[in-house]
Amino acid sequence: MDLTISRPVRIFALVALIAMVGGGGMLALRPKQPAAPPVVSSDPAARPTTVASHASRASTASPNAKPPVITSVRSKAVSTRTTPAKAVPKPSTPLVAKDGLPMTLAKALRLHRIVVVSVFDPQSQTDSISFAEARAGAAEAGAGFVGISLLDSIAAGALTTALPGGGLLPSPGVLVYRRPDSLVYRIDGFADRDTVAQAAAASVTAAPMSGAGA
Repeated sequence: MDLTISRPVRIFALVALIAMVGGGGMLALRPKQPAAPPVVSSDPAARPTTVASHASRASTASPNAKPPVITSVRSKAVSTRTTPAKAVPKPSTPLVAKDGLPMTLAKALRLHRIVVVSVFDPQSQTDSISFAEARAGAAEAGAGFVGISLLDSIAAGALTTALPGGGLLPSPGVLVYRRPDSLVYRIDGFADRDTVAQAAAASVTAAPMSGAGA
């Protein structure tokens, strides 16, 4: 077989080779076109999120940065509670007056010129009747009335000390005082209301008992 290539064929092949080489060089020498700018949309939802954008955001945060410390500031509540003032103890009322009489009798003499005092034992039924009769007789005479129990050690003791000439209190008994502090009558034992009323009326002008004052 004859492999000899004819001259026209060789010329054609050479021209084709030159054309291919020249075309490649022109492509190599052609300047690169600039990349088209990205399209920016005004809709925030339409903006593409890329891995690069997340990477750039992550790179701005320092790995050693500590989270901010939020200090809670609590305002101090203004207390409107006031400290209660300490109660000042009231001075106790004396049970015995300056003249030595029980305070109840001394107060009664400030209100009445004549005061009937019933001395009684609260545990005795007879004394309770005497007490009621003495109170009724004082009311008839318009005099004041005070009951002194023998079980009241302070009042009974003061009245015993104030008795002219000393001695013990009658039980039951009635004492009639005139202002300011004079003992005028003394009745030992039971006395009904009429007897007490007469003694109270007579005490307005009667002389005081010996040693009982003016």
